[in-house]
Amino acid sequence: MARRLNPTAPVRLSRVVAVAHAYEPARGLALLDDLNRHYQLDQEPLTRQRERAVCAHLLEMTGEPTSAAARYREAAALRENQVERRYLLGRAHRLG
Repeated sequence: MARRLNPTAPVRLSRVVAVAHAYEPARGLALLDDLNRHYQLDQEPLTRQRERAVCAHLLEMTGEPTSAAARYREAAALRENQVERRYLLGRAHRLG
């Protein structure tokens, strides 16, 4: 009997990172948009903060610093861990 696997939200988000590294950041962003439309990774409790951080990093890599900074700030606002929050806000500040 064949089983069909249904990846979790964190696995889907990891796929975005893998695609971005294997191909190009723009392709990762396109996949992220598609997965958000179908699986709402940006709303899923396990991935909503990390989705924004991944998106910010990919936007930064594609030369969109203003959009990236905004996403880093969104990600920071969702973090309770102060070290992570400072790191994300530092990245946002560096971009402007």
